[in-house]
Amino acid sequence: MRAGNAMMGKFTFTHQTSETVMSSKRAPQSSRVAFGCATAVLFLISGCASVSSVQSGTPIDDVVQKFGRPSITCSQPDGSRRMVWTQQPEGETAYALIVGTDNKVSAPRQILNDGQFAILGNGQKWTPEAIRCEFGPPANMTEDGIGHARQWVWGYRYMRGSDPLMMYIYMGKDGKQMTRFGAAPDPDRNEEVMGGRR
Repeated sequence: MRAGNAMMGKFTFTHQTSETVMSSKRAPQSSRVAFGCATAVLFLISGCASVSSVQSGTPIDDVVQKFGRPSITCSQPDGSRRMVWTQQPEGETAYALIVGTDNKVSAPRQILNDGQFAILGNGQKWTPEAIRCEFGPPANMTEDGIGHARQWVWGYRYMRGSDPLMMYIYMGKDGKQMTRFGAAPDPDRNEEVMGGRR
């Protein structure tokens, strides 16, 4: 696969990211960058883990104040909102909360697992908007195939027991709708796949 960037249609959801701003007058540039990256990763992982402990009925303002803004927010037909906090691209979990019209949340659900990915086979038209709303942003977006068979692929990192996997969602040549999906060993975290590291 070749890494790439694409504008996957016009999204209607809100996608926020967290930035860690650090300053140091004495530390060399490389040290500041390395420390900043490590801090950002730890922040995302701890934030996602904390959201997993949120109690049903908690006001959403309290959740955001304590754990930060979600990675994705999208509106639901019944007036509720679905919010996703994710560890992607490096982590393997993501948690979704449903915020009711009373601005109180449901119990969090871990959404990166085989049971949740099975919903992709329900016959629904899976657009980029629908996929991001369901699972949050992917770990990566790449291109695969040759010529007319070439298409965009979204990869979600997750665990099956102790096995690190990637769920690949194929989005067609124009990236506007899922054509198929399937899991495979995570090449970056399996010693026997593409010389990956584990």
